Amino acid sequence: MSSFLIVDKDRALCDEVAHYFQKNGYKTEEAFDYPTAKDIINNYLFDVILSDTHINGGTVKDLLNFRKNLNSMMIVSAEGERILEAIQAVNDGAFDFIKKPFSIPELNLKVEKAIGIKRLKHEVDTLRGERNLIYDAKNFIGESLEIKKVFKMVDKASQNSFPVLIRGEVGTGKELVAGAIHYSSERKKGGFVKVNCAALSEEQLETELFGREGGASEEEQKTRIGRFEQADGGTIFIAGLDSMSLLTQRKVLKFMQGKTFTRLGSDSTIFSDVRFIFATSKNMMSQIERGHFCKDFYHWIQGNTIDLPPLRKRRGDIILLTFFFLKKACGEMKMNLKEIQPMAMKLLTDYSWPGNIHELENTIEHAILHSEGDTIKPEDLRLPCKFQPVKWEQKLVTLLPNGIHLEEVEKDLLLQGLRMCDWIKKDAAEILGVSEQVLNFKINRFGITHPRWK
Repeated sequence: MSSFLIVDKDRALCDEVAHYFQKNGYKTEEAFDYPTAKDIINNYLFDVILSDTHINGGTVKDLLNFRKNLNSMMIVSAEGERILEAIQAVNDGAFDFIKKPFSIPELNLKVEKAIGIKRLKHEVDTLRGERNLIYDAKNFIGESLEIKKVFKMVDKASQNSFPVLIRGEVGTGKELVAGAIHYSSERKKGGFVKVNCAALSEEQLETELFGREGGASEEEQKTRIGRFEQADGGTIFIAGLDSMSLLTQRKVLKFMQGKTFTRLGSDSTIFSDVRFIFATSKNMMSQIERGHFCKDFYHWIQGNTIDLPPLRKRRGDIILLTFFFLKKACGEMKMNLKEIQPMAMKLLTDYSWPGNIHELENTIEHAILHSEGDTIKPEDLRLPCKFQPVKWEQKLVTLLPNGIHLEEVEKDLLLQGLRMCDWIKKDAAEILGVSEQVLNFKINRFGITHPRWK
């Protein structure tokens, strides 16, 4: 029987969620403030914890930092401006986030996904991570110049075993890139081991990385194998690098330089051949200037640096990603593939996406669940009513010194619009800002054909 804890000051919401999941075979507990949640977590282990970002007496960050909660899959709920805090919580170790108000089916989808991943982790002893298919470089979605640069860097990094530093905002896909490097390299038969520094205290992180020798007390009798030992012959992915303490940084650097370490509480030297991939969402030079990061450590790891562009800087990929997530989510929910109205698509491409790809995926999942019929409308997206569209940072067309053929540019844009709309003329006309009659005239003029029109 799966166990589920709901932490929220809204008692009616807690009761509604608990009632639904109890009927579906879950053991549930409710907490309306942080002290109560802490007491409950002290006495029980939970598969899933649903928590609001702000609860009486504490925050979701307090729960994430609470030791026993580390074995649970946390889903963070938030509304309005606090959604950014929920996205940050995911970066700090939570499994997923959900926007309020949410429907029970929407929550159930995320809970089932969390339970499935938790079971998968148990089956593979957590250290192997997800199957390499998930991290295959061929699964990258995008045709923008920015993401193509990333593809080249991933390919280059997979040809060697030097340390890699991946920089990017929350939700840009740092773990996906790390996994693609590992599974495209000669180390793919070894483990792909993941550790998130932001979700652990200094003591917990060192135990997680180096392991701990069994002691005399009952709690310490069992020796714990660390991630460095588990990753021998493979790759370790360390996320939230900026949260690692200076002391731990120096210990990790010493291991990287000599490939040997000792478990906590032991004097025995252990050799382990590990490839390191680090990830951060912060400016590491600023961290060094503030005295929060070791300069020698940074110089050791920054030679292979991959910068992931935020979604607002690869806007041409938003439509491709939208259709990818649409097909993925409809398949998981066993629904017929839904269409997206052109105006809804315009909202998606104009929005600034502070949570990047992760936020886009959640928005599409929500829209599928809440839309009526076979079409997603603008109101189904539940994006902020007032937001500043991000302007293109470069010109769509640049006039070359030797001139340009205007008709070729017009035909190319026409084909792009048709492809984006799956060759549906009515939708393409709306995106291109012309009437359907004008679009048909230009299609005939350029001799463009497609099998679905016959």
